[in-house]
Amino acid sequence: MCGVFGYLGQSGQAAREVLAGLQRLEYRGYDSAGLCVVDADHHTRVIRAVGKVNNLRVKTDSMDFSSFSTGIGHTRWATHGGITEANCHPHTSQSGRFVVIHNGIIENYADLKAELIAKGYTFQSETDTEVTVQLFEDMFDGDYQSTMTRLVQRMHGAYGLVFIDRDNSGVLFGTKKGSPMVLGFGTDARYISSDYRSLIGLIDDYIILEDGDIFQITSDNYQILSEGHLADRTRQIVDESEKIAELGDFPNFMLKEVFEQPRVLEDVFRGRIDFSSYSLHSDTLAHIATLGIKRITVVASGTSYHSGLLGKYYLEELAGIPVDVVVSTEFKYKKKFVTPDELYIFVSQSGETIDTLDSLKIVKEQGGHVFGIVNVPGSAISRAAGQGLFTRAGTEVGVASTKAFVTQVACFLFLALYLGQKNGLDYRKYREIIDGISKLPEAISTLLLQNEAIKQVAEKYAHSHNFFYLGRAHELVIAMEGSLKLKELAYIHSEAYSSGELKHGSIALIDAEFPSLMINGGGILSPKNASSAEEIRARGGKVVGIIAKGDTNKHIYADTIEFDSLISELNPFLEVVILQLWAYHIANSLGRDVDKPRNLAKSVTVE
Repeated sequence: MCGVFGYLGQSGQAAREVLAGLQRLEYRGYDSAGLCVVDADHHTRVIRAVGKVNNLRVKTDSMDFSSFSTGIGHTRWATHGGITEANCHPHTSQSGRFVVIHNGIIENYADLKAELIAKGYTFQSETDTEVTVQLFEDMFDGDYQSTMTRLVQRMHGAYGLVFIDRDNSGVLFGTKKGSPMVLGFGTDARYISSDYRSLIGLIDDYIILEDGDIFQITSDNYQILSEGHLADRTRQIVDESEKIAELGDFPNFMLKEVFEQPRVLEDVFRGRIDFSSYSLHSDTLAHIATLGIKRITVVASGTSYHSGLLGKYYLEELAGIPVDVVVSTEFKYKKKFVTPDELYIFVSQSGETIDTLDSLKIVKEQGGHVFGIVNVPGSAISRAAGQGLFTRAGTEVGVASTKAFVTQVACFLFLALYLGQKNGLDYRKYREIIDGISKLPEAISTLLLQNEAIKQVAEKYAHSHNFFYLGRAHELVIAMEGSLKLKELAYIHSEAYSSGELKHGSIALIDAEFPSLMINGGGILSPKNASSAEEIRARGGKVVGIIAKGDTNKHIYADTIEFDSLISELNPFLEVVILQLWAYHIANSLGRDVDKPRNLAKSVTVE
């Protein structure tokens, strides 16, 4: 959610480097931004702005930063206190000596604040973060790390903290718990960031900090303490194949990422499926297959939760294993019955989703089998799980997930096929699905040629205030994901229902101004969906059909978007692309920021 970025390097570079770092963190979602720089003559400068990082840049354009060599910056997603300049980070201690940026939530900040007020401290903001810097100053004993050790003993919650000292411009220090933090080492500079990818192109190697680590970095040295002792953390070499995401010829990242889906689906199956021999390859799944798994629980949030629901269909139908899918925030606090024959799958695009990560840790502590499906190698969930599947989607900048979703679903399908072949899956069905997977990238590429036609239909409905998204079985999940995309991108209310449930109450809302989308790609349930569409039509409602070409019920829909059907197990990959474009074009026509929708964060790292 919030982004933190720090720079320690050459004189005159701090403000420029921090601003550039904050721009790289923009995709995570935020509502305000700020920075602080310090120089060798003990001068500090704090600049903050509500809104985009560019607003912050405008404020700095006329300022002279030639003497400043160290800086910290922050993109804020408001949790405590309104979206105001006073609540923007960085925050400064009462004397002005210490300055802090923070990602996370200090749960006991109110008690700590009351204690400090009683001592005579005054506060300039409503945030929990300001408490940390005031408390640090109150406790400071002349040593950063010993003071930090005592500070973390007083704080409850999750945090990633980075401090600057006005009286010592040559050092950055801080700590982390439950919030991602990476130290980066470049040729002439040191960096710290909440997102490794913001450092690509700047560093040669890096260290992923662990919970409880207390760090201190200078231009030529660094030190990490864990539980009071020096910690030896592995310095990892940057993968030279990784690149900063660039727009190319696309107007925004969301559309670019929608169009990348054929390629990422090739990538996710590459080396895992041999299409010529119909064989599957995964050392990780070979191990999972030996565990005698009788039940699976999937834990995820948001779009990842929807991929888990689709995974449930695949695993139950193809592998014959019963599956529960639980929202991370609910799973974390529910009673758990961890058994040796159950596999727990934790799904997260970023690999840092805090509730999913906390749930994983709970199951792991109870001795359960844990498995991750994530996009980011080295992320907290991938490290904590120790086994799983990487989705290979590459950097996804758009806050509303597109290519990460389809690659998560692909991983579930691969897992279901792998376990299914061990559990007696019919070989003809097995081959049919693998043949279909081989055709999937081309099928999506062909579908994307309809982008302009989808736009024309979508824009007809752009000024509707409500939508129903309807489907059954696999397609109900796609309806749920499509509905979420419309809410995220266009800020339009929509609800997803099983088409068969509509008559049990919700059909009362139907009128000429309340359109519905019917996800109906064919199969044995297609006539049932068509009947539901007829019921809506009979009550004056308009239904847009997302249907397979050749559907004989095409005439019942007010408008249609047609696609070349593959098989029922794979049609969701095509249908979701249509709904991604549908939401995109409605949002675009309404002037929404499709890459950075309001109030949303790419990586949810606080409860």
